[in-house]
Parts: sequence; C-alpha cells; structure tokens
Amino acid sequence: MATGEGVVTEVPDEDVDATIGASLALLGVVVRSLGSALEQVTLPQYRALVVIAEHGPLRSGDLAEQLGVHQSTMTRTVDRLVAGGWAARQVSPDSRREVMVGLTGRGHDLVAQVMEQRRREVAQVLARAGESDRRAIRTGLAAFAAAAGEPEPGELRSLGL
Repeated sequence: MATGEGVVTEVPDEDVDATIGASLALLGVVVRSLGSALEQVTLPQYRALVVIAEHGPLRSGDLAEQLGVHQSTMTRTVDRLVAGGWAARQVSPDSRREVMVGLTGRGHDLVAQVMEQRRREVAQVLARAGESDRRAIRTGLAAFAAAAGEPEPGELRSLGL
C-alpha cells in the first residue's frame, strides 16, 4: 500500500520489486565510486570533504551543523583531515578570530575523482541501453525523484552522495 496526500492505493509488487532493483543498482554505483576514497579516508571524513567542496571553506561549527555531528566530533575529524593533507585550517577573511576549514588540492582531487568515477559508471550503464530506453530511464527516474520528494543534491552532499 502506498499513501499520497491521504489516498491509499495498491501498488503492484512488480513495480515495487523493479524500483528496489534499480535502487540497488544505483547504490552499487555509489559504493563502487567510493571504494578507492574509503581506502584513504573514513566515510565521515569523506562526508566532510564533500560538504566543504560544495560550500567552500566553512567554520568548524558550521561544518558540524551541516553534517549533524557534535562540534567535538567535527574537531577530531578536521584534525585527522588536516594531518592527512586533505584539508587545511585558515583564518577567516571576515574575522581573524574565526578559523575556516577548506580543502587542499589533495582533498579537492579526491572528491572530484569519486564524482567522476560515479559519472563514468552511470554513463557506461546508460550506454548499454538504447536511446528509447534511456529516455524511459530519464523520465522514470525524474518521476520517481519527484514522487519521493527527494532533497536537493546539496542536501545529499552531507551524506557524501
């Protein structure tokens, strides 16, 4: 049973099964794209790198808030990212009392590599589909995202996605 605006409708099992199958395939793409990155940093560290890549240098407290973690946890995460050469602390241009966390070239490259790997793998999958199937996939995925009320891509960045 599915509900939408108070209306309950029956959804065929094959529709649910096909959607779950597609979501697992996409999840596989995401996991594979993270593979080499997670050999170098932890998933929480990678999530921080993605948020910084999306927003630019941030105060540690703002970064903690974006990721939904406690400030002390974020401080330890940033310490490890700085020690690994993935991020750097810098004085805020607006206030010398504030310290910002930004990506180093190495951190930027890691995030870019993951995103490029993800795009390449999705492109390979789509290349195996015919033009009409690609149109159907595009239409179907857009409809699914709209029905799910999916968050904006920036909101998903805090998950490292």
